[in-house]
Amino acid sequence: MVNNLVFTRIDDRLIHGQVVAAWLHAYSNIQHIIVIDDKTSEDSFMKEMFSLLVPTGITIEILNVAKAIEKFKSGLDKPTMVIVKVPLTIKQLVDGGVPIDYVNIGGMGMSGKRKQFHKNISMDEDEKAIFRELIQEGVHVDIQIIPAYNKVDLSKLL
Repeated sequence: MVNNLVFTRIDDRLIHGQVVAAWLHAYSNIQHIIVIDDKTSEDSFMKEMFSLLVPTGITIEILNVAKAIEKFKSGLDKPTMVIVKVPLTIKQLVDGGVPIDYVNIGGMGMSGKRKQFHKNISMDEDEKAIFRELIQEGVHVDIQIIPAYNKVDLSKLL
């Protein structure tokens, strides 16, 4: 585990009410959020919107995958939450040397080739293969939409 990496979440909405209200309350030591998404990192409007949604006292960075890998190599200064849109981003981070040992799946809606997988979580066959690979490499993956819900171990569903 990377020092100061407190929580890693896959949520295709990135920053929204559940993240701000529920997860930041559950992990009250988080002082920084890193959103990792190549497309969003180039969208100045979305970057501004996300910065407005984050509570006072919590800083936010929106990085592409390559810059995020460099950020992790230089170290995280504060307790940090990472949020990505898709499982491929987690795989790219791990393949880039970022030692992630736990991932929370919170939001993967229907789109493209995705089919309903578990309750309101959808994924396609490529995403299932990515998760199998991550689990094989020692990353624990749970589905948990909000902290009040029970965790579901993804390895038992694949």
